[in-house]
Amino acid sequence: MAAVLLTRNPFYLAILLAAAGFLFATLARRAAHEGGDATKRPMTWGMVVRLALLLWGFAILFNALTVHVGERVLFVLPPSWPLIGGPITLEALIYGFITGLNFVALILIFAIYNSALGPQTVLRMIPGFAYQTGVAVSIAIAFIPQTLIAWNDIREAQRLRGHRVKGLSDFLPLFVSLLSYGLDRAIQLAESMDARGFGGRPLPASRRETWLIRGSAILGLFLLLMGLATKSYYRAASWPGLVMLTLGAALMGLSLWRSGRRTWRTRYRRWRWRPRDAALAAGSGLFLAAIILLTWFASQTLFYYPYPPYPLLPDFNPLLGLLFILPLLPALLLPPAPRSDIRDLRSEAD
Repeated sequence: MAAVLLTRNPFYLAILLAAAGFLFATLARRAAHEGGDATKRPMTWGMVVRLALLLWGFAILFNALTVHVGERVLFVLPPSWPLIGGPITLEALIYGFITGLNFVALILIFAIYNSALGPQTVLRMIPGFAYQTGVAVSIAIAFIPQTLIAWNDIREAQRLRGHRVKGLSDFLPLFVSLLSYGLDRAIQLAESMDARGFGGRPLPASRRETWLIRGSAILGLFLLLMGLATKSYYRAASWPGLVMLTLGAALMGLSLWRSGRRTWRTRYRRWRWRPRDAALAAGSGLFLAAIILLTWFASQTLFYYPYPPYPLLPDFNPLLGLLFILPLLPALLLPPAPRSDIRDLRSEAD
């Protein structure tokens, strides 16, 4: 996701989008053979991705019709037309294309993240100091797929009862059922959170522990601010700013880690760390570090702006393009399908 936010070059974005699309298709095929909740997650997020593709086209059209800037004029609309009247330029068309490309890539990566993990896994991975925020985020993430799944189930049940949608008034029974489902789920969620002791008081801390948490947080924030100011206003002294940012981030991490240890968490079954997990973590860390270093020391490499005075054709480095293929790594490191699924695939082929 950081690569999408820090990149405007359409060539690198297209490579990243192709790799993410292949990974999402791989997860969807695998989930189709596993069944259960794993099947519904890619299906529901696939609907969101299709909506993002529709908005991509809208972004291209909107930017081309409303931004009349550029040297390469494609055609001219009557100036008397409000808002859209004037020259339609190639630069505006390309800028809308890149903006939509960024948006679709973000939605697709978000869909991959939620299709592979699910809200329960995301909640378990959140550190202890942010458990309340993590619960709110996991509920918000699960809202769209759960609503879409409930909508499809309600429509299927109404269709079996002979209900046919002929006008807007026919959607009323569907929305009433969907609202009732949402209220029931909210009540069940509140009861389960209360039964598990959500929002209880953290473990008591000594005076020394309290001062350590507060002091490291204050000093870390001060170093972060000083590092940002040094990097922004004294560009010749970039290394001191980088050192202060690193130390500030380390102190903030120490404060949050010590604060998270005061939260009591129960784990019923611990995850196993496999070699493919280590390879995936190393590849993701390498990709993120490379993007951050490029943004910090060679920001023009990932920058692209189609309007004058910048060139219309963006730069492209083949070695850097290979770096953006790294998101394919999870698809290559997926474990083989269970033997029962393999037998089912062979029987379907026969």
